[in-house]
Amino acid sequence: MALTGTLGDFPVPDILQLIALQKKTGYLTLKASENEVVTVTFLDGMIVGADSLNKRLEERLGHVLTKSGKLTREELSKALEIQKRTVQRLGYILVTEGFIEKETLKQALAIQMQQTIYRLFRWKTGEYNFQPQEHVDWDKDNVEPMSTESIMMEGVRIVDEWPLIEKKIPNFDVVFEKIPLPQPPIVDERAESIGLEEAWDAFGDFSASHKKESKKASDGVVRLSQDEMAVYQKVNGILTVQELIDHCGMSEFDTCKALFELLNRQLIKKVEAAVSPEEEEEKMPVRMLQGLGIVAPYILIVWVILSVLLIPFHPLDHFPSKMSPYVKDHHVVATRILIHKAEKGVWIYQIFNGDLPPSLEGVAEEGILQNKDLYDASGNPLIYESTEEGYTLAGKSSDGNLMDDLTLYSVKSGD
Repeated sequence: MALTGTLGDFPVPDILQLIALQKKTGYLTLKASENEVVTVTFLDGMIVGADSLNKRLEERLGHVLTKSGKLTREELSKALEIQKRTVQRLGYILVTEGFIEKETLKQALAIQMQQTIYRLFRWKTGEYNFQPQEHVDWDKDNVEPMSTESIMMEGVRIVDEWPLIEKKIPNFDVVFEKIPLPQPPIVDERAESIGLEEAWDAFGDFSASHKKESKKASDGVVRLSQDEMAVYQKVNGILTVQELIDHCGMSEFDTCKALFELLNRQLIKKVEAAVSPEEEEEKMPVRMLQGLGIVAPYILIVWVILSVLLIPFHPLDHFPSKMSPYVKDHHVVATRILIHKAEKGVWIYQIFNGDLPPSLEGVAEEGILQNKDLYDASGNPLIYESTEEGYTLAGKSSDGNLMDDLTLYSVKSGD
């Protein structure tokens, strides 16, 4: 009989515990959204498989093995070609072709399965469906059945500690770099990471952090655990957290926990993202408006006082009209910025498609521009015309006429 319900009523740990206690065989499918679907395979209450819809285990396996240096891209490409012809498991091909050792494959599969399941413990909403089966399909040669109870205990620990990690590592796109040391750290087999609660309390607490400061011995050498050293050696100011996870071949949690420890001990620091000239240009009007917002109330007060004292009619008559030079100049500047943004969108479209877009709407359909980018500062559609030689981009003035200052001519790239 199928077991079906929502994670709000029956959370992941309880589902796993029930299947383990009853030693069930079958497939558990959990769905958080259309793109987040995970299937866990059970054999007599033991976990023998875990696959994700958007991160297929075999695809992830090849990716991690190449990133960690255990497999070359050429070897992976050859294995995938063989797989297309034979429909054999990728792991089987990698071992039989001599690309990796069988033990390496087993370790990689175990880590990927565990990571897939551990993510489930952070799901708060969704649906589940367990379908009992007499027999299930699983990789008997390379997958060791995992104790569901052990997975549950580790999963609960991760759920408890993950919020502390997220405060310092909010996403996997963050990049870290090493803080220079007088001498390189060494691996200490006896080194043990302090608890995350204790580590978090040490942040900003000089006395606490000083006591644990970098776990230095009397010789001043920094000593790291094996996990910390594995991650520390890969930190280079270029790799993102996700890339560090891939390169180290460790689980998401273990990699992030090591990064947390290294941050706490002031051995690494976050790399601040550089602002490109294009981003700076786009932010400039916002900053100007923000600056204007600070002084505007004072300007308005002075203007109203002068108007009342010196001008024989109502001060509100002197607000800029739609056709005033101020409004026209502001419209021109703002529309120029939008035209240049559309120009960049056309250029990117041409690079990816090999030709000019038929219209600006075509650029928006590719996701390069947003629909709001197709209009000038007054809300009128930008004018776009393409020819064999190039294209023209133009906007209208605030009174609806074409202007030379708002017309851009461009020759087709690559001609």
